[in-house]
Amino acid sequence: MVAGSCVSSGWSPTDRRSADKLGFAPARTVVCEDSTAGAKAGAAAGVTIIGVGPRGLVTDATVVIRDLRGLTWHDGILSLSAADLPRF
Repeated sequence: MVAGSCVSSGWSPTDRRSADKLGFAPARTVVCEDSTAGAKAGAAAGVTIIGVGPRGLVTDATVVIRDLRGLTWHDGILSLSAADLPRF
């Protein structure tokens, strides 16, 4: 996992450090985002966008979760609880 604080200017379409660090193609990478600009940058980079919180609802995210507690990671599988999805 690479957080926005790990890069100099947040996520940008040309900053694929997250995918590179994990050894995944951008198409197999997920970005959790609560801003329209961040969601647009992630989409331009070819990653899947998960919107977070009320601000995530105004993005073009594929799905939106209430907060990061709606995500679980187990055995390499990222799961979303339907109860935590205000939009899908």
